[in-house]
Amino acid sequence: MNTYWQRRRSALYTILILMLVLFFTKPVASIAQSQLTDSLTKVLAAHPTKDTTRVNILNQLSRFLFTQAPSLTETYAKEALYISDSLYYLPGKLWATRNLALAENAKGNLEKQMDLTLDALKLAEQLKDLRATGILNADLGNILIEQQQPRQGLLYQKKALAIKQKGNDQAEIGKTLNGIGTSYMVLKEWDSALHFLYASERIKLALNDQRGLAYAYENIGIILSVKGEYQEALRYHTMASQYYKESDNIQGVVKAYLNMAQTHTFLKDFTAAEEDLENAARLNKGMQNTRNEMIYYRYRSMLDSARGNFAEALESFKEFHALSDDFYSTEKSRFIANSKEKYESEKKQHENELLKKEQQLHLATIRQQQILVIFCIALFMALATITVLLYRVFKRQKDLYGQLNSRNRRVQQQNQIILDQNAALESGNQVKDKIFSVISHDLRAPLGILEGMLFLLRDEKMSQEQFKMFVDELWRDMKNTSSMMDNLLQWANSQMKGIRVRPDDFNITVLLNSEFELLQTLARQKNIQLNHSLPPVIHVFADKDMIRMVLRNLISNAIKFTPKNGSITIDYRLSPDKVEIMVKDNGIGIPSEDQSKIFSNIYYSTTGTQNEKGCGLGLPLSKDFIQRNNGEIWFHSYKEKGTSFHFTLPLSEEEETNAHGMTIILQPTRDYSN
Repeated sequence: MNTYWQRRRSALYTILILMLVLFFTKPVASIAQSQLTDSLTKVLAAHPTKDTTRVNILNQLSRFLFTQAPSLTETYAKEALYISDSLYYLPGKLWATRNLALAENAKGNLEKQMDLTLDALKLAEQLKDLRATGILNADLGNILIEQQQPRQGLLYQKKALAIKQKGNDQAEIGKTLNGIGTSYMVLKEWDSALHFLYASERIKLALNDQRGLAYAYENIGIILSVKGEYQEALRYHTMASQYYKESDNIQGVVKAYLNMAQTHTFLKDFTAAEEDLENAARLNKGMQNTRNEMIYYRYRSMLDSARGNFAEALESFKEFHALSDDFYSTEKSRFIANSKEKYESEKKQHENELLKKEQQLHLATIRQQQILVIFCIALFMALATITVLLYRVFKRQKDLYGQLNSRNRRVQQQNQIILDQNAALESGNQVKDKIFSVISHDLRAPLGILEGMLFLLRDEKMSQEQFKMFVDELWRDMKNTSSMMDNLLQWANSQMKGIRVRPDDFNITVLLNSEFELLQTLARQKNIQLNHSLPPVIHVFADKDMIRMVLRNLISNAIKFTPKNGSITIDYRLSPDKVEIMVKDNGIGIPSEDQSKIFSNIYYSTTGTQNEKGCGLGLPLSKDFIQRNNGEIWFHSYKEKGTSFHFTLPLSEEEETNAHGMTIILQPTRDYSN
């Protein structure tokens, strides 16, 4: 027993010493911080008891590791939260929740960080913890700044500053002044930003807070670079890099190298800029931070452009845009997933409340029935003369059962309505997700490339002759993008059940001829022979705009998957009541394992022979349009030999008459009497 208390007293003494180091000494170099982290780790291992002391150690260790090992921050914070919940220890739960929010920030999940920070703020206000309230308001401001909402972020930052000034916490005041300066940076109010950043610098210098100075110097350097004071900006970026290294903040060191690379490029010190970029890439390889990788390729493009390496600059710019598309697509997916999770949670909560009310109603009904049965049995045993009254009671019971059954039927009907509404919402979400996917992946890329080309042309970093080399490729990308947009709009209209078929008689040969000029232009880009053998007049009865879209999709698809110097032929076959149109190519064909996906709702899409892109909507949309016009569509394809798409349409009444007339040949009467 004495040994146990001695161990416990020793651990508490160690924790007390660490607390004194944390709260009554000024910030020290990274060696001292590493030693402190190691000491906390040893104390945690020596204190396995799941009590409030272990919670406090876990939260301190989790916070220290945020800039060094965010995954450990999450691990320790989850354990602290679990123990705090079991002990109903609200202060421990508050800081564990805040540390989990910081871990989500390191992963780039700002929506999740916002939710966790708001939960922590509620606990701080419940505990009336003024210091924690100030810190969490500042966190909310920083999140809003990262979400490109600086005006709202500024409100939270100034609220945090007022709270921290009441407590006269100079270290926290310095952090919040830096946050306010960052807000003004995003708003591009440079003088206001410098005012607050210099104020933050003065406080952090007085406290010898080298870790905090790194953030302030980084922001000051960025603003001075924007103002054209490149030498002074380079000095601040260099100091920021030094302090980030001393505090073991690898992510900060990466940002400092990127900032120095940009500044060296502006100063035309290309060798130093190249070295800075290589250092940033080497460190970020272990961090795998997509945002820093995007900035790397952006600055690499600037450096290559400044050197006159326009081809390499364009490739770097393409890499930047590809990473940007993936990053914002991931952000969108996370936002959709979080929204869906919230919706499902609220839906389940609502369903549980309904079930609880229904259960209470059933229990109340059962109790009423039990009381009635007992009462009836008592009356039956006591008085035989009240048979009439007993009959009425049973009749009433029967009515209650009928009402219960009726109520159950109404509940089932309401549940069915809810299921139908959920199915409609799910369908709408699928349409929305597909539209977001096409816009973020397939439409942004060619526009991003065009932006990069115009950027180089505008700044006279590319000659007119060099620009003309890319014109054909840009024109083809724009036409593909226009075609994808038409398919997307038609498909979305079809999926939302807003499309209507307006059939009429028209000459399909004239329609095909009107589309041939654009299609011939696309074919000539790849030196493909495109021709058709339709007669001058074939009248069909169908929706003209839908059939135009079908022809355009099938022929464009054939051009896309036919290599250079290939050929495409549009042929026909006439029947008494319908016409069959055939689009044949000698392209690469469709693999047998993928043929089942062509007309399905999987929206299967691959790149063409010259990396042409598509959204996978053209063929399912064509099938839908043909079927709506009382036709059929099918295909035959052989790998490396080509593909032929066939569809039928009903002939107009006039054409049917002509088609029948072609098979009946009237012969004149001949006289053989002589």
